[in-house]
Amino acid sequence: MKEFKLQVGDRPYDITVKEKRMTVEGFNVEWEVVRVEGNQFTVAIDGLLYEVQLPEPENGRQVAIVGGVEYPVEAIGLVRGRLAAKKAERPAAAAGPVEGALTAMMPSKVIAVHVNAGDEVKAGQVVLILEAMKMESELKSPKDGTVRAVNCQQGDSVDPGVPLVIIE
Repeated sequence: MKEFKLQVGDRPYDITVKEKRMTVEGFNVEWEVVRVEGNQFTVAIDGLLYEVQLPEPENGRQVAIVGGVEYPVEAIGLVRGRLAAKKAERPAAAAGPVEGALTAMMPSKVIAVHVNAGDEVKAGQVVLILEAMKMESELKSPKDGTVRAVNCQQGDSVDPGVPLVIIE
């Protein structure tokens, strides 16, 4: 098992990797490197494919290019893919948006989860209820589809932008 911090821009993410399971800020995902060609990779995360490029660092600055968007990144606590001797003070999350993901708009607490992976949902159906600043908000499915993943449970504290439910 590897634990490290991934700094993406100004945002640190705690990451734990064990075989083909990864925990990003407390959310579990399945992942696999599908293809490697030099510094270009195809990575499957919860079944969705991402094209990632890791060009050589310039001026000590490493970037990851995901879907054509450049993100400044730094892996803290890893040395050539291995955990550094000193454990990172805080482990990491995935760069870039996830297609079909419902996310919180601000730091929130999950009050209720109304779906499970594999459930069929209709557009407008409430899938999650969040609480932020003592106000509840419903996250609704934007389309008819199938729930691909549920990455939270009742009582979880969640950050904005982190995929909570993925609908395909």
